Amino acid sequence: METSPYFAWLHRLAVAGLVITIALTCGIGGTITSAEVGMAYPTWPDINGGSLFNIFYGKLADTFGLGSVVEHTHRQAASLTGLLILLLCLSSWFTRGVPKRLRLLATASLVIVIGQGLLGAGRVLENDYLVAILHALGAQLVVVFLVVLCKCTAKDWNRPLISFPKHRVIRLRLWTSVSLVLLFLNLFTAASLRHKQGAFEGHLTLAMTTALVVLFLIQQTLTQFRAQARMTKLARSLAHVLGTQLALGCAAWAFLLGPLVGNFSNEETRFFFQSLIATGHLLCGVLVMAYVTALWMEVKWRIEPASDG
Repeated sequence: METSPYFAWLHRLAVAGLVITIALTCGIGGTITSAEVGMAYPTWPDINGGSLFNIFYGKLADTFGLGSVVEHTHRQAASLTGLLILLLCLSSWFTRGVPKRLRLLATASLVIVIGQGLLGAGRVLENDYLVAILHALGAQLVVVFLVVLCKCTAKDWNRPLISFPKHRVIRLRLWTSVSLVLLFLNLFTAASLRHKQGAFEGHLTLAMTTALVVLFLIQQTLTQFRAQARMTKLARSLAHVLGTQLALGCAAWAFLLGPLVGNFSNEETRFFFQSLIATGHLLCGVLVMAYVTALWMEVKWRIEPASDG
């Protein structure tokens, strides 16, 4: 997957899209579910008769409640992500010399973002929890595509391949792929639980399985590919995010379902704290997906299997 020569604007648009998607679109979207304000606006594409471009948040809060502001900013952030991916796609097609594979990847990303927007509309118009769960899965798929775009438009992507023993490369490719599949399955159980359609036990079992597989992936990368600085750096960052994710998962259980549920001075404090923990847990899950995708890109496209002999 080559992108030579380097197209700086494509990379900048991909990075901007990834940052906004994780920090704002997924972050605010997770807050909506945590705060249970997904139907603050039961209309689409208008905002209870108003405009998507309304920035008078204080007036919105006074008229429709604080939940409407959260939903409103989520739609605005999602629209900004869509605009950036549209610009990236158009730039890839109207800039001379951009490889066909990169143009197709940018186009596929735009199609997925549009589909994600339609799922968001369906979730509002139908008030359907299954659509809401699929909408959560779609957000992670957008993140995966944006990570791929960021990697393959980076200035150093066309550096010379590095050779490693074939059995090591095949093993790591397998475990990165297994990790991605498990992360998506775990996301489905997590989204089902957050929308009160799934069981905690199912999510816990799959979450622990996924964590063990990702930990093994990290261990294999740090021990078998320690000479490859980019991969070991990704593995260490992944370890930090995964540790935070597990800690927040334990806190979410303790404060939402476990022994610390009643340790709050008032209902408002309880609601705020529980929403904060749940949203942080979700965001770390998004980051785990992003780092595993980046690691998969490195081992799939930048590492060359060499003869074991």
